[in-house]
Amino acid sequence: MSNPSNVVVVGPLAVLKEQLEDEFLHLGYAPSTVARQLQLLAHVSSWMQGRGVEISHLSWVDIGMFCSDHDLACVHRYAPPPVMVLMRMIQPELAPTRAALPGTVLPLESEELLASFGVYLRDERALMTSTRVLYLYQVRLFALWFVGRFGPDLSRMTITAVDEFFAARGTLWSTSAARSSVIALRAFARWLFLIGRSTTNLSAAILTVKDTSQDALPKALASADLAKLLAITMSARDRAILLLLTRLGLRAHEVSGLRIHDFDWRAGTVLIHGKGNDSQLMPVPVEVGQAIADYLSESLRAHSSHGEVFLGAYAPHLPLGRCAVTMVVTYLARRAGIAGRVGSHRLRHTAATAVLTGGGTLAEAGQLLRHRSAQSTMIYARTDLETLAQLARPWPGRAGQDSAHE
Repeated sequence: MSNPSNVVVVGPLAVLKEQLEDEFLHLGYAPSTVARQLQLLAHVSSWMQGRGVEISHLSWVDIGMFCSDHDLACVHRYAPPPVMVLMRMIQPELAPTRAALPGTVLPLESEELLASFGVYLRDERALMTSTRVLYLYQVRLFALWFVGRFGPDLSRMTITAVDEFFAARGTLWSTSAARSSVIALRAFARWLFLIGRSTTNLSAAILTVKDTSQDALPKALASADLAKLLAITMSARDRAILLLLTRLGLRAHEVSGLRIHDFDWRAGTVLIHGKGNDSQLMPVPVEVGQAIADYLSESLRAHSSHGEVFLGAYAPHLPLGRCAVTMVVTYLARRAGIAGRVGSHRLRHTAATAVLTGGGTLAEAGQLLRHRSAQSTMIYARTDLETLAQLARPWPGRAGQDSAHE
C-alpha cells in the first residue's frame, strides 16, 4: 500500500490520522514511506484500544509494552521515527527514552523510579541532556539485569549484585563504557540513599575503573592526512562540521548542540555550550563562518523550523546527535583513504597539536580547547618532541664514548 489515504486507523489514534499524515509529509517522507509509518501506528492504536490506553495517558512505558507485545513476525515492524513523531505531538514535554526500544521495558515500579532519578539529574544536578540520557541508559542496563534476578525493587540493590553485573558484562565493554556505567551507578546509588530508599550509601563501595586516557599520546592527524580529508568532495554541511572540529577544536556534542541563534554574525563570535552547562564565546574564523553560511543558505536547511544548525540529510531531517557527528567524520576519513579509525575527538586533538606545532604554548592550546584545568592540557606536552628533546639528559657515559671514537 503506497497511498497514505488508504490506510485505516481504528482506536484512539484514529482522530490524529490526518494530522500525522500531514506531519510525515512535511518532514520530507515519500508517500509510500508515510503509508508504512501510518500502518505501524495503526497497530499501536489497536493495541491501545485493547489495553484501554487513552491518548492523553500514552507514555514511553506504554510504547515499551507495545514493543514487547508486538508480533515480531509482523511485516510492520517497530521503528522509532513514527512513534517519536506521535509522542512529540501528544506529549511534547516528554523526552524520548530508551524504553521506546524493544526488549528494554521494565516493570512499572522500576520505570517510575528511573523517571524520578531522571528528574533529579535534571533539576538537582543540572546535567546536560546528553549526560542524563547516558546515565539513564547505563542504569537501565543494570536494571534490566537486576530485575530478572532479584525483582522490580531497584532500591534493594547490593554491592554484591553490582559486582556480579560487572562480572557478567566485563568482556562486552570497552574501558570507557565500563567507566560510564560505574559513574552512572554510583550516582544512582547515592540518590537512592539521599531519598531514603536505601539505608546504605553504596556509591563509595562501587569501585572505579582506571582512566587510561592520559596514558597514551593524543592521536592527532598528520598534516598530510588532514589536507587529504579537507580536499575530498563533500556536502556543505559536512565541510562546516569538519572545519568546526579542526579549527575550533569542538567536541562532537558541542557541534550537534549548536543553534542558529548562538552565532553573532556582526561580532564574528559563536556561543559554545560545553561540558557541565559551561558556555563560552569563541571567535569564528572567516573560513568557518563562510562554510556555515553556505550550509544555512541551502534550500533544505533554510526552510527548516529546527533551531539546531546541523540536520540529517534524509527525512525526517531531524537535528544531528553527537554520535551522528562522529559518524560523519569517520565516513569522510574512510573516503579520504586515511588509515585507522578517525572520529571527531581525533580532530580535536589535531586542532590542539596544530597550536603547538605552530609555535603556540600549552596555555594557548588549553584556551582553544576550553580546558578548565591546565592539567588537562599537559597531555599535549608529550607531543612536542623538539622541546622535550632539549630537556632530555644524555645517557651516562655516552659523551665520553663519542669523544673517544672521534
